[in-house]
Amino acid sequence: MNASNYCLRADLGGELPAGPGQTLISLLHLSDAHVVDTVSPARCEWIELLAQDPYWKNLLHMHRPYEALTHWALAAHVASLRRKPLAPWSNQAFDLAISTGDSIDNAQANELQSFLKIMAGGRTALSAYGGVHEPGHELGTGAWPFWCPDAEVADLWKPLGYPAVPGFVARASAELHSDGLGFAWTSVPGNHDVMRQGTALPNPAIEAIAVGDHKALASPPDFRPADPQTLYVEHPEQFCTGTTRQISASHLRRAVDLREWLAAHMQHGAAGYGQAQVRSGRADTFIDTEHVRIILLDTNHPQGNFEGSIGAAQIAWLEARLVEVADSGRLAVLASHHGSASLINERGADPERLLAQALTEAVHRHPCVVAWLVGHRHLHRVTPHPHPGGQGGGFWEITTASLIDWPSQTRAVEIIRHADGMLELVCTLLDHDAQAGSLAALHRDLAQRFAGEAALHMQGEAQDGNVRLLLRPSR
Repeated sequence: MNASNYCLRADLGGELPAGPGQTLISLLHLSDAHVVDTVSPARCEWIELLAQDPYWKNLLHMHRPYEALTHWALAAHVASLRRKPLAPWSNQAFDLAISTGDSIDNAQANELQSFLKIMAGGRTALSAYGGVHEPGHELGTGAWPFWCPDAEVADLWKPLGYPAVPGFVARASAELHSDGLGFAWTSVPGNHDVMRQGTALPNPAIEAIAVGDHKALASPPDFRPADPQTLYVEHPEQFCTGTTRQISASHLRRAVDLREWLAAHMQHGAAGYGQAQVRSGRADTFIDTEHVRIILLDTNHPQGNFEGSIGAAQIAWLEARLVEVADSGRLAVLASHHGSASLINERGADPERLLAQALTEAVHRHPCVVAWLVGHRHLHRVTPHPHPGGQGGGFWEITTASLIDWPSQTRAVEIIRHADGMLELVCTLLDHDAQAGSLAALHRDLAQRFAGEAALHMQGEAQDGNVRLLLRPSR
């Protein structure tokens, strides 16, 4: 790789040593794939049509015009990595891929099976028939309010530059075959993995709607609750009672809980998950390699809503694992869905649920931690966390953008130790190599269009992309 293509960051001290150093581990970081069943009656796409009204801001995004293609985008990344499973800086084979959550969109069994079959290898399909891409007469005779890829149908999106795509629904609904990554992988649960639309804990009312045969296309009449976010957390079913259309029901749209999520990951070979995690129903676990321990943390808030928190018992467990890391001479990398900017959920006022400061303070007590991989925010960002003692050292928080949204990239993270003890984390953003005209290429093009002016923010600055992060070991 050409070093000039990388931004060198020494925020945490240190000078770039000469020589290549020893690569301790090569990780592939992906996040927020949001594999989605777009026809699910438990979704509320109509909220997206009101996106310009700040009143609904905290419930966005409930719909993306290209979301029927998200599993095709994930599959394209998996296929590209299988063809070339080498970290770009060292040319060393990837040791592990880590998905930092929101692998699926609506906590559904069919979404989970699709994600796992793409990662581990298998055949899957998610039908788009009956979803909002197909126009009907339920909403009157005017222009269809959602993007309709049919050139003959007037909608509100094609005038904005969204294309006509012949056969879109049939192509998106076709069976997909994945050979799998071909190297070790794992994931952590994000809010969308276990909550309806990443916000509401499943309840009997929304579950009855989810597996039923009617899908809401519009808001309930005169629906403007005092606090839409809180109402959605507590009663998501109230958002699904407007004008509906009949669809094919499926019991596979039932919600999965964390225990089922764990069991399914174990069955498909995800690293770090075994019978102990399934029995306990807890996702906190670790994976040891020769030089590095990867620690996976569940940061979902037990009272619902999309932002995260961490339990006091989890921090105690983490610190015990980090003592073991120090005793073994390894380094440690943390991985969770929520990062320091999103561990802010105080719903329920439980004193045992802690926020970002409690976690970062605990991590600073253990200089063996060099990196924290996170997702959730759908943007690229690299944040230094200097040691509060002011003597150098600390750790890097590496946020990788989503696969569902622009820029739909993954990130290689290579940890290198130099002869003088200096550590270097080389981060490289990776695109899939799907051919023009493919569904994955269409997904990427539409994701950029949908992002609009926010695309640059989501992509991040040069210092958030291809970077060489120096870390002087704490004295």
